[in-house]
Amino acid sequence: MYSIGKFSEICNIPVKTLRYYSDIGLLKPSYIDPVTNYRYYDYDKIQITEKIMLLKNCQFSLATIKEFIESTDQIQWKSMLEHKIDELEDQKEQISQQIEEMNRLKGQIEKEASIIPRPLISACSIENRKEILVYTIREKIKVKFIDQLAKNLFDRIYAFNLVITGKLMAIFHERDLNQEEADVELLIPIKDSNKIDGCRILASGTYACLTVKGPYSELYIGYEKLENWIMEQHLTQIGKKVEIYQKGLVPADFNIKEIRPDLNRHPSEFITKICVPVIKGNS
Repeated sequence: MYSIGKFSEICNIPVKTLRYYSDIGLLKPSYIDPVTNYRYYDYDKIQITEKIMLLKNCQFSLATIKEFIESTDQIQWKSMLEHKIDELEDQKEQISQQIEEMNRLKGQIEKEASIIPRPLISACSIENRKEILVYTIREKIKVKFIDQLAKNLFDRIYAFNLVITGKLMAIFHERDLNQEEADVELLIPIKDSNKIDGCRILASGTYACLTVKGPYSELYIGYEKLENWIMEQHLTQIGKKVEIYQKGLVPADFNIKEIRPDLNRHPSEFITKICVPVIKGNS
């Protein structure tokens, strides 16, 4: 006979499980030493254990397995096993269908990914930008509502009868990626307006720049490239990054009374310029 430890190794079942099976009467030891209480199993118990594990793998409950092991009614158990086989065949068919559907979906995703162009990133460069007068609006909002913030900006432009001289810009002063919120400032260059509230000067200076042609969701690729280039050139960022929406958010022939994203332009055709104020040398 085998000790419980050796029997555990032979059947690949934890000792703890064998003790539990013994406690519930499913698999009793062949012999228990009355002095040491050590449990021993003979060869016949290996065959019973194999049946238990097979039935368990077929999703039978332990109570049902116990009845099966103790029963001598072969007809009843042949019927039960046939019923379980039918159930498993049905599950097999369902799983096969699910695998087929997932492979089909995977193929669609791969096909769609192959036809979506990657953003086109320009070379990085240094620009000396002049100071400009801008009208701004700044709020802490969820980024998905930036279109509404742009509309509010242009409503004020229209109300104050301001003359626009450049492209819409944005500065993200603070951004919470987990909550998808940001402290956003939208800016638009304007002609002299007698310094009404909301106007400020966007300072001149040296900027590291590049352009991204593609959807706004891909701008991070441009940011990564520009940040790496700034490090390679031994430059130091000295202010907030500026996004300039050259094509995309606002149509070229927009009506400031009805500002909205340019729905006629495919996101792959959006052009955004990223500008980072820098100085020579590492901080």
